Amino acid sequence: MSEQVLKVENVTMQFGGVVAVDNLNLEIDRGEIVALIGPNGAGKTTAFNVVTGVYQPTNGAVWFQGEKIIENHPQGKMKALYKGEHAGEYTHALAPTPDRITRMGMARTFQNIRLWKSQTVFDNVLTAMHCRTTGNLFTATFRLNRKEEAQQRRRVEELLEEVGLTDLRNERADALPYGKQRRLEIARALATDPKLLLLDEPAAGMNPQETDELTAFIGEIRGKFGLTVFLIEHHMDLVMDISDRIYVLDFGRLIAEGTPAEIQNNQRVIDAYLGVAEDA
Repeated sequence: MSEQVLKVENVTMQFGGVVAVDNLNLEIDRGEIVALIGPNGAGKTTAFNVVTGVYQPTNGAVWFQGEKIIENHPQGKMKALYKGEHAGEYTHALAPTPDRITRMGMARTFQNIRLWKSQTVFDNVLTAMHCRTTGNLFTATFRLNRKEEAQQRRRVEELLEEVGLTDLRNERADALPYGKQRRLEIARALATDPKLLLLDEPAAGMNPQETDELTAFIGEIRGKFGLTVFLIEHHMDLVMDISDRIYVLDFGRLIAEGTPAEIQNNQRVIDAYLGVAEDA
């Protein structure tokens, strides 16, 4: 029996009179790679922003690993529902925040690369581990957390080896080729120890070789890190090659869901987004 990792339930995101996401429902099971596709402006990144706590939805709920983490009150007020190990830490929170959601086991990348450009590859990944640090101002001031720091540094070395960036560990992030910067951004997300990895247009700006390498890389890290992957992507070869299932948005509304083969042959999706090949 499959285990559900993410459930988006009747989510609507409205900005004034503009409805960016309209009553979205989707589910992702553990170990899946699921894509969210659609034309520019369809609401894909807005949906990601709701799931990761960047936006508070106008309506709806988000479930993560069987627990409702975001819910809209009938009065229009938001609250975060944290249970289990997070109950004591977040009981009084009125709304989820991205850092709290990251600690729960979600990590994401962005369409526009957001590395710390002047830092080294090693330090970019090490800084991302801050969300898992148990120390505080007192322990940091008096260097009482040296054991934990040493453990994190060892883990960074292991992670760089696992993603193929060891030989670039001392390079500045902005000195890397574009494809390696994308890989570093994903490595930084992996440093937060996620269960669900959200990738927002990871192939944007890549050449064909870099895209092929990225496709293989995503498949590798899914197995290596036991990940569930949720991605937005316009590169249809990548989407069709790697996805187990695909959701399609158009003007904020879900218009189709299915396997890559089903989506490729869905006339509504063809009309709204995919189009027809020139030689058809």
